[in-house]
Amino acid sequence: ELRDAVIVLLLATVGPRVSELVRANVEDFFTNDGVRYWRIFGKGGRTRDVPLPQDVARVLQDYLARGRPAVQDKALLLSWRGRRLARGDVQAVIDRVQARVDPDQRRSVTPHGLRHTTATHLLADAVDMDAVRRVLGHSDLSTLGRYRDELPGELEVAMRAHPLLRGEPGDGSG
Repeated sequence: ELRDAVIVLLLATVGPRVSELVRANVEDFFTNDGVRYWRIFGKGGRTRDVPLPQDVARVLQDYLARGRPAVQDKALLLSWRGRRLARGDVQAVIDRVQARVDPDQRRSVTPHGLRHTTATHLLADAVDMDAVRRVLGHSDLSTLGRYRDELPGELEVAMRAHPLLRGEPGDGSG
């Protein structure tokens, strides 16, 4: 269960490609100045160091200390036999987790769909687009356009926050 939680949390909060997730090794996770990072080896031989949210770092630490099989393999995610998980194994984990969800609330979920969800949530929370690009490992900012197209109410929020339309502090209009 800890391994499955790590898989879902990393996919949903960091948004790696499934290939990046299954290639992850224990030594790819490090701490710097009290912050836990994941050095992700991405497409085109590029690497990126992504800080993990504290809750995710705690679950990761629990998994490493108590949930990961004690084998010599350096892979982060291991099967019960002690072998590195494959791409299809990650989808099987998501399917198992989803089976616990009320059938009326279920939707189709894939690792790439969780990556998409990560991007959409970060952009909806007004995180800088270049920072989102770097977290996801995109080489081009224009790739984020597909995620931005799905932010309902985004234009309305932008216009309500327009600096020329805000009243002066204390005048009761803003």
